[in-house]
Amino acid sequence: MRKLLLGVIATLLYLQSYGQQDQLYYTYPFMPMTINPAYAGAKEVISFSGIYRKRPLFTNNIGATSTQQYFNFDMPIAQDKMGVGFQAYNTDQAIGIGGNLAGNLGLYGNFAYRFNMPNDGKLAVGALAGITQVPAIFGAGGSGTTRLRSSFGLGVYYQNDDWYAGVSMPNVNASSDGYNVPIFVSGGYLFPLSDDFMLKTGVVFRRISNGDYNRNDIDLHGVLWVKERFGVGIWYQNTGSEFVNKALLGSLEVQLNKMRIGYSYDFQGSNSTNTTSPANQGFHQIMLRFDFDSGNGKSAQFKYF
Repeated sequence: MRKLLLGVIATLLYLQSYGQQDQLYYTYPFMPMTINPAYAGAKEVISFSGIYRKRPLFTNNIGATSTQQYFNFDMPIAQDKMGVGFQAYNTDQAIGIGGNLAGNLGLYGNFAYRFNMPNDGKLAVGALAGITQVPAIFGAGGSGTTRLRSSFGLGVYYQNDDWYAGVSMPNVNASSDGYNVPIFVSGGYLFPLSDDFMLKTGVVFRRISNGDYNRNDIDLHGVLWVKERFGVGIWYQNTGSEFVNKALLGSLEVQLNKMRIGYSYDFQGSNSTNTTSPANQGFHQIMLRFDFDSGNGKSAQFKYF
């Protein structure tokens, strides 16, 4: 088992290639499968998640808005020994670089094989395959091109009741489309503060390498859960928001039986290239998640990870 894990991690670190920074990666605070395909089936329930992002939230100026939709589905199969998933998203950037327009969409299928480990731990090795749209940039003349390319990713993910860790390359075969594809290394720990309060903490490390250009970024977050019903969190994403801005998210989550509702706002995600725009503010993000029993009797269990 140790040789298998080391071999997969070495493969991920070796397979560095270049491509765009997909919009999908920005949503990992609510959808961790977006940066690691091995997360598929980790909650051991049938899970549907949707995210709606908009900047600004209310405006009469249609041309100044940006809206994004994301969808995740995953579930365990084969008596929890495997996990399958599906991801889709559709975004626009009406206030992008120099006032231009950028679009991005993707469709991905995920698969993970899970191993039972000591102390109720689970180790998963996962892969994804799908299609990503390379964004089109339209100037004043209205000209521009868009392309579809295949995407293939790999990941490893371990979790138990107290902590988790993962490493992934979400797109190992990306071509040189002007951006870099990162390697993500993530980890987190759950601190029990009392019977009613739990502090979920985490870190995400991103490595980018492109010839002589190398960059390392670290994200940090903490979410305080009260009686497994209300979560208040803060997420610092040095890995960026739209158009290379850093992100500072404040989040609220409410657990209602089989449904979870979440909201976050990016305090640093403003469009710094267009300071006069009415949309010079961060994204509002609304999340809905529904969890159902997959036949293993675990749908009613609250999940921190």
